[in-house]
Amino acid sequence: MNIGIIGGGWSGLAAAIELTRAGHRVTVYEAGKVPGGRARRLASDGLALDNGQHLLAGAYSETLRLMELVSPGSSASGFLRLPLALVYPEGVSIRAPRLPAPLHLAFALLFARGLTLAEKLSAIGFMQALKKIDFSPKDDLTVAEALAGQPRAACKYLWEPICVAALNTPIGQASFRVFAQVLKDALTGKAANSDFLIPARDLSALFPEPAAAWLEKSGGEVRMRTRITALQRSDAHWKALWQGGEAVHDRVIIATAPTHAIDLLSPLNDCRALVRQLGTIGYQPILTVYAEYPALPKFPAPLIGWVEPVPLFIFDMQASLGMANTIAVVASASGPHLEWDDVRWVEEIDARMRQAFGPLPPPRLIKRITEKRATFTCAPGMFRPAAKTPCTGLFLAGDYVDGPYPATLEGAVRSGVQCAETLLATP
Repeated sequence: MNIGIIGGGWSGLAAAIELTRAGHRVTVYEAGKVPGGRARRLASDGLALDNGQHLLAGAYSETLRLMELVSPGSSASGFLRLPLALVYPEGVSIRAPRLPAPLHLAFALLFARGLTLAEKLSAIGFMQALKKIDFSPKDDLTVAEALAGQPRAACKYLWEPICVAALNTPIGQASFRVFAQVLKDALTGKAANSDFLIPARDLSALFPEPAAAWLEKSGGEVRMRTRITALQRSDAHWKALWQGGEAVHDRVIIATAPTHAIDLLSPLNDCRALVRQLGTIGYQPILTVYAEYPALPKFPAPLIGWVEPVPLFIFDMQASLGMANTIAVVASASGPHLEWDDVRWVEEIDARMRQAFGPLPPPRLIKRITEKRATFTCAPGMFRPAAKTPCTGLFLAGDYVDGPYPATLEGAVRSGVQCAETLLATP
């Protein structure tokens, strides 16, 4: 088949790889100048910065598999890998030792610093209770409701940071069913599943660019700076139109954000109900601030966390990307921090770094990036569409498409793979 894929992000490229491997001719259309979608490289003052600092997990099996396929060795060399470590300047730290599972997690909780024995045992009991139901809660509560019996410290320093980092949704809104799946994949199975993977190269170079190069070498085509503005049914085929051009495909995958999918689907009569449902999806932002110091002290871990006044993580960019004396500050989900200007951010970063390391000169802000619709709001009972649309030969891929994962890179990649499988199984 001749298949068109609209969107050169992680899901679109994953679908393209799987379809190419199955022997089909694929054309990927990407509106931007760099592949990667909402996880890509931005050029800023001569620096290769990402549009948001990302943290992956060792459990991201599909992402690592496809990385290895298009660029052998990159699944290891592309990351700074470290055991699970939640480190806070208040004296709390939860670190997993290099032990077989589940001992690594038990030791991490039992020997956590800054938590009482009762708090540690309560956290262990919470995981044991989830294990008894195979991490599949019957009722889809919010995470806050599910954590109602947990001690405040366990929630504040363990469960809440994991939830916000993985689901990018405040615990009062986040789906406990999805959160339980994240805990199952990351904290059970192999000990390496819980590892933190911090990208050691920019996001576009990590997977999207090698994937695009692999597709080109394998007979596919990747058309950058090509924004598809409309889709038209043409007999048993689909016509994709862009400014100054058009192409006909046997099948089409829309692998864009939901808002862009709505624009393409709205004129199609068979997809009117789907468009209304897609319009109910809510969104959450991710804000990243890059800052530089004249000199940085040694971090106790490549990333350290804060919980007040807003939850955030600070990444040591020298440890991962080799950017000397540079940090990336990430605040996930909605909150008052979205209203802070550059001056306020410098003050907040300065205060936190002084709290952790003592007297330091104030930082210089390099770049503040806000992705206002970075992810969908991963709430209980939210609508997530199937990969197959009501329009024959038209499919959807993306982290928001129906699946067990939240809006993560792994969720996007798995959606692309699943979409390819669904397309191939559809007459």
